[in-house]
Amino acid sequence: MRARIIKLTGDEAIIVVEEAKPPLVNALRRAIISEVPVFAVDEVIFFENSTPFFDEYIAHRLAMVPLRTSMDIVRSDPERTVVLELNKEAKEDLETIYSGDLKSTDPLIVPANDRIPVIKMRKGQKIRLQAVARVGRGKDHSKWQPAVAVGYSYMPVYELSRDLLKKCDLSSCGDCMKRKGKKVIIDCPVSCEGCLESLERCRLDNPEGITRKWDDSRIILRYESSGSLPAQEIFLEALNQLKRKFIEFSEKLR
Repeated sequence: MRARIIKLTGDEAIIVVEEAKPPLVNALRRAIISEVPVFAVDEVIFFENSTPFFDEYIAHRLAMVPLRTSMDIVRSDPERTVVLELNKEAKEDLETIYSGDLKSTDPLIVPANDRIPVIKMRKGQKIRLQAVARVGRGKDHSKWQPAVAVGYSYMPVYELSRDLLKKCDLSSCGDCMKRKGKKVIIDCPVSCEGCLESLERCRLDNPEGITRKWDDSRIILRYESSGSLPAQEIFLEALNQLKRKFIEFSEKLR
C-alpha cells in the first residue's frame, strides 16, 4: 500500500491510496472514525440552572463540542480528566452562551471553536456547572469522533475531445491534462483544486462528449477534522491503531 498526499491541512485531508483493495482502505476509514482517542465531555455536574433548558439537554450539547486534544497527554496519561467550568448570569434581555465561555483547568484541552452556541438565556437567568472531559474513542460514542465526512471512492478518469475544452471551463485542470491524439485524458482530477467539480459540471452539460471511468487501483480517501486534532495527526494515529490491531490479531493466531 502506498499513500499519496493530495491535500493535508489542519482541517481537511485528501489522500490517494495506491496498491490497496477497498477492504484495507475501509479499515483505515473505520480506524479514523472509531479508534483515534480524543477528549470530550463525558459528565456534567450542575450546581445551578434557572434556564428553560433541561440539564440533560445542556449536557448533551456540551458533549458534542469538539475539544482540542494533545496526543502527548493521551499517550502519557490516558486516564486524565479535565474540568471545564461554566458560571454565567445573563445581563442582557437575551444572551447566547458559547463554547468559549467554558473555562478549562488545562490550557491544552479547550473547545476547538469558541463560537459554538450552547444555549440562550433571558436576563437574570443563571447557570453554573462543571463539565468533566475524558479520553475516549468514536466506537464508544460519536462525541469522541475526531473526523467527519469520512469516505472513499475509486479514482475517476475522464476522457474528452479537445473541441469540448472550449465549451467547458476547465482552466483549473491545466496541470492534470494529458494529450492523446484528438482526446484529452484527465486521470487524477483531485490533484488540481476545483478540477473534479468543473469536470462533473461539464459532464452533466455534455453527457455524450465526456467519458468517465473508474480506476480501481487508486482509491481516494477524504475526511475533515472536527477540530480535536489536525488532519495529519488523525491519519498517523489511525495508522498506528490499525497496525496495533493487526499485530494483536497475528499474535492470537499463533
